[in-house]
Amino acid sequence: MNAAALVIFTSGTTGPPKGAVQRRSYISGNGEADADYYQITDKDTVLHVLPVHHASGVGLTFLPFLAAGACIEFRSGSFDTAWTWDRWRQGGLTFFSGVPTIYMRMMQYYEENIAHQAPEVRDQYIAGARQIRAMLCGTSALPGPVQEFWHQIRNKPILTRYGATEFGAVIKTELDSDGTPQNSVGRVAEAVSLKLTDEGQILVKCPYMFSKYVKFPFKAECVPY
Repeated sequence: MNAAALVIFTSGTTGPPKGAVQRRSYISGNGEADADYYQITDKDTVLHVLPVHHASGVGLTFLPFLAAGACIEFRSGSFDTAWTWDRWRQGGLTFFSGVPTIYMRMMQYYEENIAHQAPEVRDQYIAGARQIRAMLCGTSALPGPVQEFWHQIRNKPILTRYGATEFGAVIKTELDSDGTPQNSVGRVAEAVSLKLTDEGQILVKCPYMFSKYVKFPFKAECVPY
């Protein structure tokens, strides 16, 4: 399970994008763990609108649903707010995964194009959004006002998380997140250890750590702390 299986490129937050080499255990173990965590089954359908060469697109919105035997519905091309709202309105979706900018754009589109429509039309869009069992969000912090908007629309919050391409999501919000404090990203995931250093660094141990960067001479090692 330690053999190289997949390369996922980092987003470039801390420098130029790097190819992180993931082990076979990442594909099987991490996918199955997230499927269990979010209670994904073969009855679920996720609308996939994220790039599959980045961590959220493959690690969270693809592998767990593949492991569970769920339906993954793709849309080609760039993200389209009007199309996405119309797809939600049609129903049949149980999961949606996005990044903060997607949820911000969807909120703006609602306020500018849906909120002022006739109540019976507006309610169809809201019903479609509420039918989605869980909306997931990662890659960066979800602004409080955006979370509040979606909480009001759906009567439940967007499920946030914290992680990195190199080790996946190590802090996650549970499906039953009523007791989660505002602006929290959830609890430490199972089999993950975290430690804060005096310098403000977060040290991570997890079963699905990447092995190395493509064309970089060093390898990732598990170091006691």
